[in-house]
Amino acid sequence: MLRVGFVREFFEGPVDLPGIHELTRSESGEWRETAALAVAYLAAAPVVAEFTETEQCLLGCGENLVACSSLFTDGSWVWRGDLRHYVGGHGVTLPTEFVERMREFEWKPPVDVVDAAVARLALQTAWQVA
Repeated sequence: MLRVGFVREFFEGPVDLPGIHELTRSESGEWRETAALAVAYLAAAPVVAEFTETEQCLLGCGENLVACSSLFTDGSWVWRGDLRHYVGGHGVTLPTEFVERMREFEWKPPVDVVDAAVARLALQTAWQVA
């Protein structure tokens, strides 16, 4: 399983991940259209682990993000709930391989329920220290 949208600010101690300010952002009209479809895909995927905490946006817009560390998966990729905010609100771009997968499935996650084995793998992948 692959993770997307994880940054070093989500972990305590040093990890081999980019910082939130290092994520590539785009203001192009083309990405905005794709971003809207991607946000819908990210939101429609099944929840692997649900948390109810709130945190301020790491990019400083002041928005209070609810359940931001909840984990979602499409069976191949895993991401946090706040990724929707960063993609939709700040133009953070996603890896080409992930965008291609979303397109392949016509912007609808290929699974609506994950079994225990997939959930365990998603949790393990999400919180492994890189």
